[in-house]
Order: sequence, then structure tokens, then C-alpha cells
Amino acid sequence: MLGEERREYILNFINRAGSISAIDTARALKVSETTIRRDLNRLASKGLVRRTHGGAINIVSVGHEMKFDIQKEKNIDEKKRIALAAYSLIGDDEVILIEAGTTGYQLALNITSRKNLTIITNSCEIAALLGKTNPDYKIILSGGVLNSDTLSLVGPIADNAFRNIFADTAFIGISGIDLEKGITAVDFIEAQTKRYIINCAKHVVALCDYSKIGHISINFVAPVKKINTFISDMEADKGFTEKLQEMEIEVILV
Repeated sequence: MLGEERREYILNFINRAGSISAIDTARALKVSETTIRRDLNRLASKGLVRRTHGGAINIVSVGHEMKFDIQKEKNIDEKKRIALAAYSLIGDDEVILIEAGTTGYQLALNITSRKNLTIITNSCEIAALLGKTNPDYKIILSGGVLNSDTLSLVGPIADNAFRNIFADTAFIGISGIDLEKGITAVDFIEAQTKRYIINCAKHVVALCDYSKIGHISINFVAPVKKINTFISDMEADKGFTEKLQEMEIEVILV
């Protein structure tokens, strides 16, 4: 098993079980304990797990939401690649929706040359950025109550906006995704708004770095089958992406 495959296995195990033992993992994977400890240290340096004396524990619980500024720097290289792949799916004269979130913000940074776009968002930051960089675009901001953790606009006002508007493509962020439990989110109100966002688009594109695969947050949003295209990085769980393809969901790995 290659190093990336080992670390993917470790991260998925921790996401499901909450913790992992270096000794038990070394035995299961038939490698040295030193190798596993090195893998755990690498994952910890990326902020994906928290090291303990004998192994590691999940750094994100089902009810925990990272602050936007912290989340923005997590897996930044992966998010940039995912954003570039998402940008390639956008054509001229389209109505697109970019959900508030750190990968959506990276997408907004990369929208440069498409013509006559209408962009709907529930992110003040994304709206302000696009208003400065692309003043000729029509920018529609949903309104709503500000979630100070994610800097997203959510709640009944946002829900009503998305209930009465339609987009060609919605680019959504992922807090957690699991084949059985579906798409999940930490905040109940944000989960509700996300449902309306998903339902208002002809085509739904999920922007998801590998660390979100297998993680389950507390609130159900929608089944996985609601996604039409899934964009992730090369460290994404192979079994998971193969299952998506079996469900006729387009998978793009970058």
C-alpha cells in the first residue's frame, strides 16, 4: 500500500470511528508502527487529525463548525485545483449559483473570462469579490441571517430567495458526505437553506476535498443522488468515487 493510500485509509477510519491506534493500524496494514506514526504526524500537520500518545483522534465532531478563516486555509492546494476544474464547467451567458464556503470562494477568485454571467450567491464575500473583479456580471445576493462561523446567509429569507429563483448550475460546498447518510451539514438552519440551493438548479456540482468524504455532520441535507457532478482531489477515497460513478454521477478528480 502506497503512502497516500495508507493516509487515506487512516483518515477514513478516524472519520468513521473517531480515533485510531498506531499499533493496531500497523498490524492491520502490515507496516511498521514508525511508518504509521509518520503518517499520523503528516495528517496532524495538515490539521486533519489530532495526535494522541498512541494514535490520533478526529479533529472535527459531527456538531463542530470551523471558522471561515481557519477553514479557508485547510487543504488550500486541493481547493484551488477543485475550483479550477469547476470553472471549466461554466459557459458564457449562464446563470450559476455559488454557495457560500471556502471552495466556492476559490471558484469566485478564478472566474475571469466568461461573458454575460448571472451569479447568485448567499455569500457577502463572494458577492463583493465578484462585484469588484467582474463589474459587468449581474450579481444576486440572497439575503438572510449571517452565520458568523461560515459567513453564509441562511434562514427563511435566504430559503425564500432560493425557492423562487432558478439556476443552470449550482456549485455547492460539502461539510460531510457519506454514501449511506448522504450530504450533511453542522448547522440545522444552514442545512435547510442548502436543500433549497440544491433544488433550484438544473445541475448540481459538489466541490469536495478528500477530507470531507466519509465524514458525517449532525444534520441531513440531501441524498448523494442529488449530485450530478462530484469534483474532488486525487486523494479522494477510490471506493467512494467508484460508487458515485455506478450511480451515474460524473466524477472529476484533480
